[in-house]
Amino acid sequence: MPWYKIKHTHGKIDYCYELSECEVAFDFIRRRTWQISIEEWKPKKLDYQSLKTFYEELQNALHSGLQLNQAISHFALSSSHTILSTNCQALLNELENGRLFNDTLSKLTKPAAAPYCQLLNTQGSREDCEKSLSISIRQLTSLLDWSHRLLKAIVYPFCIIQIALIILIANHAMQSPNVEHYYVRIVSDIAIYVVCSIAQLSVINSLNKGHACTWLEKYSQNFRLTKLFSLLNSTRQTGVTLQEALKHMPNYFQHAETKVQIYQVYYTLHLGKSYASSFPSTWFPHESAIALHSATKDGNIERALILATNEHEKRWQKNITLLEKLIPAVCLLIAGGFVTSTLIALYKPLLEIH
Repeated sequence: MPWYKIKHTHGKIDYCYELSECEVAFDFIRRRTWQISIEEWKPKKLDYQSLKTFYEELQNALHSGLQLNQAISHFALSSSHTILSTNCQALLNELENGRLFNDTLSKLTKPAAAPYCQLLNTQGSREDCEKSLSISIRQLTSLLDWSHRLLKAIVYPFCIIQIALIILIANHAMQSPNVEHYYVRIVSDIAIYVVCSIAQLSVINSLNKGHACTWLEKYSQNFRLTKLFSLLNSTRQTGVTLQEALKHMPNYFQHAETKVQIYQVYYTLHLGKSYASSFPSTWFPHESAIALHSATKDGNIERALILATNEHEKRWQKNITLLEKLIPAVCLLIAGGFVTSTLIALYKPLLEIH
C-alpha cells in the first residue's frame, strides 16, 4: 500500500497509509471534509542512524514527562531533522486513526531497520516503554558501532589515495601544453579522480549509516550468531518468551539459511522437542553446549543463552579487530598503486634528461 499526502485548503497537511486514493477520499468524506487535494507520497524512510536518533529523542521526551503521542507531536512541529519531522507527522496522523505504533513506524523505516520497530513495547506501562526503548537503542548502537569501526579504519588510506590523485593531476597540469596527449591525460586523470571520489563517498556514507551490517550478515556466520543471540536476550528482557522471540527473529535477517534455521528451531520447540535436539550444535559452542544439555534436564535455558551470547561476542570482537587491520591494509595497497604511479609521473622527466 502507498502513502498519501492530503493538503487542506487552509494549509494543513495530513498523511495517510491506504489501499488507494479512493479509500483516502471516502475516509475524509465520512469526516465531512471536502476541500482537499490528494497525491501519492513517498517518504524518505528511516535507516539505522535516523531510527536510533528518533528513539533517543523519544526517550528524552518520556523522561521529561511527556506522553508518547505528545512527544511525537512535539517532534513533528519542532524537530531539526527534516525527514524525522515529516515522518513523525505521518506517524501521528496514523495513531490518531487508530493504527498501531509499531506497525506504522515500520512502514516509515527501511526494510533492514524495520524489525527494530517491533522491539518497542508501546502497549504496556510507561516503564515498559522506556525499558524497551533503552534495549532498542542499545541494539542499534551496537550495529552502528561495528560499522563505524570499519569506517574509521579506512579513513587514513582513503586520504592517501586522495592526496596521490591530486598530486598526479597537478603534476600533469604543470607540464607544457605542447606535450603529446596533454589534454587527454588531464581529462583522464580528472575522470579517475571523480570516479574514485564518488566510490569513496559512497562507501563512507554507507558505513556511516550502518549498512556494513548488511555485508557482514551476508558473509560472516559469526556476525549472524552474535546478532541473533544479542537480539534473543534483548527481546526476552521485554517479557517475551523464548518461543515467541524465535517466532519473530527471522524478520531481523536477510540471510536465507539463517532464517530457515530459526524457523526450524521454533517449530521443533513448538512440537515439544528438547532444547538439545531443537537447536543447531553450532549455536552453542564450548561451555554453552554443556549448559544446553543441562537445560534439557531442568528446563532452565538462561545459562546456556548467556554463555552462548558471551562466546559469540568474544569471537566477533576478534573478527572485527582482524577486519580493522585487514581492510586498511587492502586500502593501503590500492593507495600504494596510486602513489607509485604519481611518483613515476613526477620523476619520469628527470630520468629522461639523464
